[in-house]
Amino acid sequence: MAVSNDLIERLSTETGRMMIDRARQGRRRALAHISRFCVTVTTDGKTTREELFDDTPTLGDIVERVGPDAFIVSISMKRKSLRERIRLALLAA
Repeated sequence: MAVSNDLIERLSTETGRMMIDRARQGRRRALAHISRFCVTVTTDGKTTREELFDDTPTLGDIVERVGPDAFIVSISMKRKSLRERIRLALLAA
């Protein structure tokens, strides 16, 4: 019984997609552990300040922390410092 080349190619393509998806999920988990969300806000339109969140903030989380009169300037992810990551790893052990 011979296996057709089409079947081999299809299985190879499906396996490749699954491996890429698994690697992508692993990268996202790793980045979540070493990063935090940085929300830049302003209340007067001239000065800005950054609020850091360990988890993905909702609009309610942001309003609760900065108040309803603040404007969101940007939301980005910032890496935790190596010193902080080592300290957190030691505390978890």
